Amino acid sequence: MKVILTTDVLKLGNRYELKELKDGYANILISKGQALLATPQAISNLAAKKAQIEKQKEEEMKIFDSLISSIDNKRIEIKVKANEKGHLFKSVSTRDVATAIKDTTGVEVDENSIIMNHIKEVGIHMVEIKKGNKKGKCEIIVNKI
Repeated sequence: MKVILTTDVLKLGNRYELKELKDGYANILISKGQALLATPQAISNLAAKKAQIEKQKEEEMKIFDSLISSIDNKRIEIKVKANEKGHLFKSVSTRDVATAIKDTTGVEVDENSIIMNHIKEVGIHMVEIKKGNKKGKCEIIVNKI
């Protein structure tokens, strides 16, 4: 029996995949709401949905490209509390970096796209912003208050 998965099913497949399953297993997935019977209309709806998702991903990547171009190789300053030796009382997190980028450039960056090491000292640190295979870098300057 052919079914369309409506959710990710462990060891079977991902959402919106068309699968050929044994009748019993297919009926269990359908009763749990994890799959739909693959009728011709459902398959055409699936193709339209996949096209819509692909278009949405392309738009997100265009937005991310413009975000990268506006942030790439910029210097962002963050002021934090630190002791006399330059060690921070609280490490700088991706949330702090995202907030500083938004305050400085006006561009909102998702915390999950920021890749960085733990910043625990005053100084200059490089931060990478990545989504898919696109990436950019910016310099974070951590200063003592």
